[in-house]
Amino acid sequence: MTGASNESRHQTALAVERWAGAATPALAREVFGVLAVLDENGALRRSITDPSYPGEARAQVIRRLFTGKVSPEAVELIAVLAERRWSDDREFVDALEHAGVTLTAASAENRGGVQGLEQLVDQLIAFKSVVDDSHEVQRVLSDQRADVAAKTRLVQRLAPGASEETRLLIEQAVLSPRGALVGRLVERFADEVVARHQRWIAHVTTSRPLTEEQLRRLQHQLNELYGKDLKLTLDVDPALLGGLRVQVGEEVIDGSVAARLDELQQRIRA
Repeated sequence: MTGASNESRHQTALAVERWAGAATPALAREVFGVLAVLDENGALRRSITDPSYPGEARAQVIRRLFTGKVSPEAVELIAVLAERRWSDDREFVDALEHAGVTLTAASAENRGGVQGLEQLVDQLIAFKSVVDDSHEVQRVLSDQRADVAAKTRLVQRLAPGASEETRLLIEQAVLSPRGALVGRLVERFADEVVARHQRWIAHVTTSRPLTEEQLRRLQHQLNELYGKDLKLTLDVDPALLGGLRVQVGEEVIDGSVAARLDELQQRIRA
């Protein structure tokens, strides 16, 4: 992936978070629906990602095509993606798929917090196990000639009691695999949900063990900072030379002496 696409993916992730707090299965389903249209129309994909056109012009194409067909929220989200620079049209639609998965995970998170995400992961992995254990199921799900309604009914039988978010991701993998094997695609979706689940876990490393009171204060401060009840994992590393290091998702808070010494050495060498 090129630097331009890397930066676009990062900016896309930030943009998707603007809608994550109010994400619903309906919004994610609309994003997947637009993805299906773009997957079927190579000329349209290429026009939307053509770098010779300004980003706003590409966004306007999305607004003209999809306003009134999907919700305003879905239109604006996809328009934001279209404004970014992509190395090729496939990376754009891959990012759109990732946005749909993220919104689905955010919907589960909004509904049940960390438990909602854990349920989604567990149900996706359970479905993958069922698929992996049956060559007949694999054959039916991968048969492009099979009726969509029949595949949907099969999914419902194979994932009884699944949440709406789980059914949405499974149906996306089954009905729009985009060249991937269903089981592997479901596993990839689960991995993306797990990455979001990590945002509920604070990995704390200290130079020495914390007292119960210190742990209580740290828990309270982190919960206040992130606005949710985080789970803490603790590790002791004397190499920190004092202080602590906290990682929540991809964000790192490093207050260790070792980290400050490293920063000082880098400044001296610069």
